[in-house]
Amino acid sequence: MAKVRLTTEEIMKIGFFEKIANVPILDCVLNDERVAFIVKEGDVGAAIGKGGENVKTAEEKFGKKVDIIEYSDDWRKFIRNIFAPIQLDDVWVKRVGKDVVAFIKINPKVRRAVFGEKGKNLERALKILKRHTKITKIKVIVENQKFKRKRAKRPVVKDQQQEQTETKQETDVQQDVKETVKE
Repeated sequence: MAKVRLTTEEIMKIGFFEKIANVPILDCVLNDERVAFIVKEGDVGAAIGKGGENVKTAEEKFGKKVDIIEYSDDWRKFIRNIFAPIQLDDVWVKRVGKDVVAFIKINPKVRRAVFGEKGKNLERALKILKRHTKITKIKVIVENQKFKRKRAKRPVVKDQQQEQTETKQETDVQQDVKETVKE
């Protein structure tokens, strides 16, 4: 894990949360609406607290939503933890030129949750990944899913004149074919 530089506000929030949760916090990432705390593997339950008590207390104190993210040395698992509880279909990391890119394959139904309003969730995820891994970019792949609409079958009603016209047209086509074959 790389060294993380924290702001004064982040340090204060970490201090407060460590005091109420009694769990060491590895990092704190802030944005306008949320505070995300990164904890060691296995410490998520203790950080959340019984019935979410620690998170609720912190949310009241900060006036923002609080997320607890479990750190992992396995980058793919860490990415899944960042986006939890959203179900990611697949995650892989690949070097593309000078960049290390995290590819995330998702179902179209969770697209809005993954991106967030104006891409804020992706921005936060990338900020966390840049601070704790060598990942420099995130690419989201939305599965192409075809939706089949069921249509009600309507009975086809033809009047006698329409049927006669269609029958006459079919007969004319058949005669044209016969004449072409004879020639």
